[in-house]
Amino acid sequence: MDFPEATLQRNVYGFAWIIRHPELSTEFSSDILKNAIMAGLNFTARIQRSDGSFDQAFPNEHSFGATAFLILPLLESFQAVSEEIGGESQNKIIRCLEKAANFLCKNSEIHAHIANHLAGAAAALLACANFFNKTVYEKRALDLLESILSNQSAEGWFLEYDGADPGYQTLCLYYLAKIYCVKRDKKLHDALQRAIEFVSYFAHPDGTFGGEYGSRRTTVFYPGGIALLSEEFPAARATLHHMLDAISEGRTVTLDDIDMGNMSPLLENYCAALDFSGSSSDDDYPSMPCQREAVRQDFPQAGLAIRSNTRYYAIAGISNGGTLKVFDKNSRNNSYDDTGYVGRTNRGDYITTQVTDLKKQHILAEDKIVIQAPFYKMSRATPTPFSFFIFRLFNLTFMHNQKLRNSIKKILAGLLIRSKRAAPLHLERTVMFNKENITINDRLRGKLSLLWLECGQPFVSVHMASARYFEGSGSVWRKARQTPVQSFQTDGEIHQQVTIWPDS
Repeated sequence: MDFPEATLQRNVYGFAWIIRHPELSTEFSSDILKNAIMAGLNFTARIQRSDGSFDQAFPNEHSFGATAFLILPLLESFQAVSEEIGGESQNKIIRCLEKAANFLCKNSEIHAHIANHLAGAAAALLACANFFNKTVYEKRALDLLESILSNQSAEGWFLEYDGADPGYQTLCLYYLAKIYCVKRDKKLHDALQRAIEFVSYFAHPDGTFGGEYGSRRTTVFYPGGIALLSEEFPAARATLHHMLDAISEGRTVTLDDIDMGNMSPLLENYCAALDFSGSSSDDDYPSMPCQREAVRQDFPQAGLAIRSNTRYYAIAGISNGGTLKVFDKNSRNNSYDDTGYVGRTNRGDYITTQVTDLKKQHILAEDKIVIQAPFYKMSRATPTPFSFFIFRLFNLTFMHNQKLRNSIKKILAGLLIRSKRAAPLHLERTVMFNKENITINDRLRGKLSLLWLECGQPFVSVHMASARYFEGSGSVWRKARQTPVQSFQTDGEIHQQVTIWPDS
């Protein structure tokens, strides 16, 4: 990293949390922790842009999301050491926080609707409204909250780029829960109830959570908001107990697996869960969907469908081209993990069916799902020294201009996350849900010269820093299913079938 990525400064929050719980730290003195927090806060103020923003992805980014995520942990950390900071140093930190809040009031996320970013900004501004006693911050917070709630699907999910992402929804719920603790609004209450019910379906029998069927492919479960809401919402209580067991046993992505860039929000959520005053032995909560004897749950707006019986729990990602995860209920293992087709043409282009599109044609029935999934070109851009040099040259010169900066960020998001360049190949996938097994029938049609084409293994088709973590779920890595691509040259059509035994 060749510039100070501001969101890493959130890690001072962990020190502040330990200061509030001195019984948990015998290794470090309070003075050492306070000095570390003060050093972190002072450095944050030094790297702040003149308009109050911070950089995350590149120099001169002036990131709305990064600024939003910094305020809450920095404010709470500052309050933990404010008595130790005097004079000009204290004023500098206060000015830093106020400038950041002013930036959030004057700017918006421009390249996409990202619910967890907006929720982070709303929670931060509400905290600043209380700290600075400024109603303008509260008004802006409530406007952002209204935008989040008005874009919530009736199915319970919040918009993350182009669809629903259960992993990031748990982070969004953390910030919304912080707001709800201050503003117990009926509309927010109902939205939270729908949101919790939605995410509960994507906690898997093996303890993993989310995945490549989500719009952002994330598998990280953030427990903080679910914990804060668990006393009031039974579904939150059930989800919390199920996932805390998985976290303690290392069956899902934890702090042991996370990278530095995402460690701070996960650590903050773990701290919130540890601070939760409810009894962990309370058994007054419903069963999880993955624990019930039989489930048929369709989320047609999100392009997600769940089919479950006594043998298996299966999740189909219709909007992501027919991805399919199947879990054996007896062993609680992931028996099959097919995240779509990926291949390479003779010209060197990569193609895939794993592209998010909420309008994919499909048929939903009790024992059958039919999905029409076009292929798209898949971006696999890797910076070269020359391209990186040119990008940094732009960062340090032309991107001082706000309009140009915002345009370039939209282009980057389009290339790395939202690209939909069609390829002349089409998949019709029919998934039959039988009592003892699941059968997948694939019909591939098109005229395309291919080097190879495969499916049946997990992969991620978009650039997403919060995806692709290793999951210690005990799943067996299976060899990908190869497609006989030579048939496309003669017939232009291929039929393939696979039968999934949940205990295989």
